[in-house]
Amino acid sequence: MSIKHLFLILTLSGICFQSQAQKFDEYAEIGLFGGVAYYLGDLNDEHFTLAQPGAAVSYKYNLDRRFTLRGMFLYTELRGSDKLNSNDISKLNRNLHFRSKISELSAMVEFNFLPYETGNYRFPFSPYVFTGISFYQFNPQARTLDTDNPFQNDGDESNNPWVDLQELGTEGQQSSYYPEKDPYSLSQFSIPMGIGIKLSLGEKFSLSAEYGVRMTFTDYLDDVGGIYANPEILNLDNPLAASLSDRSINNDPNSIGNTDKLRANENDWNDWYVFTGLTLSYKIYRKPKVCKY
Repeated sequence: MSIKHLFLILTLSGICFQSQAQKFDEYAEIGLFGGVAYYLGDLNDEHFTLAQPGAAVSYKYNLDRRFTLRGMFLYTELRGSDKLNSNDISKLNRNLHFRSKISELSAMVEFNFLPYETGNYRFPFSPYVFTGISFYQFNPQARTLDTDNPFQNDGDESNNPWVDLQELGTEGQQSSYYPEKDPYSLSQFSIPMGIGIKLSLGEKFSLSAEYGVRMTFTDYLDDVGGIYANPEILNLDNPLAASLSDRSINNDPNSIGNTDKLRANENDWNDWYVFTGLTLSYKIYRKPKVCKY
């Protein structure tokens, strides 16, 4: 082989390698997300308090090295309790708690700050941001009897069962005496947003870590969002609604002392929930790299 032929082969090989490095073929990924979730609202204002495990499955379609479309289904639980607000006497005295399962289906778009492609060693990692829209369902519950730890023996057989709060109307939503109060919906929309970083682990796998918040449009993830209803009125329809509406430590259950007083926090903010963790993804589609010349 002459030097001229060898030079031609090396030149064409270099052109092929360079073109494949620049070329991008759209591809999809499926992923498993594991992490923790927590809630921020009237019954908790500290990050990671009562964080609970959660899991998700995701499907990503990478449009190019900067933009990715993502669909995700998430399942977790949120918790909050006034008993943990030891530095706020008014909240400690309010003495409310809740738990709620969360099921979320979301559609999001990711933007990579750096060019990224799973399986391409020239673009192996990137920080990213994401946002989109989510549809979620929730159902706040509380224990019927007051205990030092409302979450003790959670899931076990107990004479202190969890009861659904929305259908009770603890702020008068189910009472004809309060016609202006409509029951809140247990199916709503939220706006997910967050940051993360993704890393290619080889030809087919990638790992990402992210922190995402959900901005909701309700103050009732925890069943707390308004004022105390008159317990005498609630008791006419459902004695359990009356007992779970006002659990104040210093309140006489036979009085109406808290009626029309603020039950929620003074800031009047909507509730948020957070999901953070790791996603392991598998690349399920990729066009073969063929250099034609």
